[in-house]
Amino acid sequence: MKSPFDVGDPRYHLSVTALLSAVVAMVMFTEAMLAPALPAIQNEFAISGVLNSWILTIPLLVAAIISPVIGKCGDLYGKKRMVLFSVIVYAAGVFASGWAPDIWVLILCRAMQGVGLGVLPLGYALIREQFPQEKVPVAIGTIAAMFGAGAFLGIFIGSWIIEHFGWRMTYHVAAPVVFLLVLAAVLVIVPSPRVRGAAIDRPGVVTLTLFLLSVVLALTLGGQEGWTSTAVIVCAVLAVLFAVLFARVERRSPDPMIDPAMLRKAPVVIAMTIGFLISMLTFMVIQTLPYLIESPTGLGLSHFAVGLVMMPGAIADMICGPLTGVFIGRRGTRAAMLIGSVLFAAGAVCYLLLDPSMVTLVLAGILFNAGMSVTLTGNTIIVVRSVRPEETGIGTAVYHTAQNMGGMIGPVIAGIFISLHVVSVPGWDAAVPTGEAFTSIFGLIVLLALFVILLARQIRDSEVTAAVPGK
Repeated sequence: MKSPFDVGDPRYHLSVTALLSAVVAMVMFTEAMLAPALPAIQNEFAISGVLNSWILTIPLLVAAIISPVIGKCGDLYGKKRMVLFSVIVYAAGVFASGWAPDIWVLILCRAMQGVGLGVLPLGYALIREQFPQEKVPVAIGTIAAMFGAGAFLGIFIGSWIIEHFGWRMTYHVAAPVVFLLVLAAVLVIVPSPRVRGAAIDRPGVVTLTLFLLSVVLALTLGGQEGWTSTAVIVCAVLAVLFAVLFARVERRSPDPMIDPAMLRKAPVVIAMTIGFLISMLTFMVIQTLPYLIESPTGLGLSHFAVGLVMMPGAIADMICGPLTGVFIGRRGTRAAMLIGSVLFAAGAVCYLLLDPSMVTLVLAGILFNAGMSVTLTGNTIIVVRSVRPEETGIGTAVYHTAQNMGGMIGPVIAGIFISLHVVSVPGWDAAVPTGEAFTSIFGLIVLLALFVILLARQIRDSEVTAAVPGK
């Protein structure tokens, strides 16, 4: 179906920004609305904290694997086509999740939702391709802000729905909205030119998939069976072997899934490392806060209280995205990344050192999420500016693979601490985490957040634009 707009029409730029922002907000809505329900799902299915962490982990695992493939397919066969594919599979996963009879079906449906996360690098590539250069940073910042907007709506509305109707109703409410977004994408987006002469790196896809699965299985089994168990050792050895095989495959491939030349650009490597760490630590917090707020060993509050506590941080995330785009246009990426990383670390310190209460958790969340928004927006702009225009789809996809890998590992790490330090409480079918679990998680987050500051100091604005010939 032909779009009513032309790519040079300012109304088209506004419409595409609004549509992609709505898609990102919807994806984050369905992710965030599930956070307050994690203790309830664990209790309903009577599963361990490590297995429960797969609810957050599996869509990110799928996204880490599929994002480079979708990004490459977007460059080869058209970004609109791949946007529609991603959102349609995501819509099917959202619809089916509300009817999941057990944890395994829910995890399968969540895996389908992971395909929807592939729309993020496609959206950034579409903006780079079809928007005037001066509009790109603000458009990226606006879309990045929707991470906060979606999280805000998901946490606030989702916690209220869970409190009164149960966690399944959140998916029943979200499904019709997702199908409307599919229709809007069909009507609005102008197809982009296709690039021929390249192919999908199938050996790279297979070896990367096996590597990531081995890593997640090692972490999961380590938390359940012990770190010296045979299964964990086998998974760890396989992870190393598949990593080596993946690197060898990529060096020999004429069209590698992850171009080694891209990884030799210092700004891209720094952005990927920061994105990995920020995403990992953020999902550790998302996995932990519902337990801290709802468990009798924590504050012992309701599902809705989780939304009230996390809502201000989501608003801070929503505000800081567009502001970061404007700030970078005036002051550069290095200044923004330093500010963001310091705010992020300050929030982590508040989580660790302040006695937990509604007020202190809100304060920590505002600082933490503001820093997260600034750094992730800055990362995306760094990658977009550091690759050639025809590589934007795969470049942003590779970056999002690193970010998704961090998000994939974060809940598992938090789940391990939650499973290691537990106590039985009357009225709860599953054991609940102790204060030692929360202290261990937040202590690790602080250490890695300080390392992020050191990485942000290595960014040089001159290297970002110099990475692309002719800039």
